[in-house]
Amino acid sequence: MRITSNADGKVRIGLLEIEKGRQAEREGARLLLTAMLGYEPSIVHNKDGKPMIANYHISISHTIGYVAVILSRDYEVGIDIEYVSDRVRRIASRFLRHDEMFTDTKQCLTAWCAKETMYKLFSSEHLGFQDMKVDTVSRLVKNLKQNLVIKFECEETTEYILTYAWRKNA
Repeated sequence: MRITSNADGKVRIGLLEIEKGRQAEREGARLLLTAMLGYEPSIVHNKDGKPMIANYHISISHTIGYVAVILSRDYEVGIDIEYVSDRVRRIASRFLRHDEMFTDTKQCLTAWCAKETMYKLFSSEHLGFQDMKVDTVSRLVKNLKQNLVIKFECEETTEYILTYAWRKNA
């Protein structure tokens, strides 16, 4: 288990290696949140399926063997983690814009993760993949609906790519 914070300490990020399966994903998220908060929170979901706990903004993601959580009292948050695989190349045309030309599998996967992170960050807007433009080098995503640019953080390993972002409450 690894728990870190951003520079001002107002955003906490947790990562846990887990067994495969839905039960392990749910249990892993619960364990991470308990470790991050110091108590076991009650998790509910809004009508869009977004997880919520009292007094915090949270986002949860999982992939083969990992669960990731981000939370903050002060900022809206989003997180995504994906297992490294070339399967993302087969679906790239579904989520990349015509002006996003990524030829490398890790760049495609980073773009996918960044867009998933932004979708969660702007969940009430129901952003589509074409409503976001990713720059994987500068680690920026432009929300084309609001003409906002958001920086995302990215961690790459041989097993996964993890992206997360936060923004001041709107």
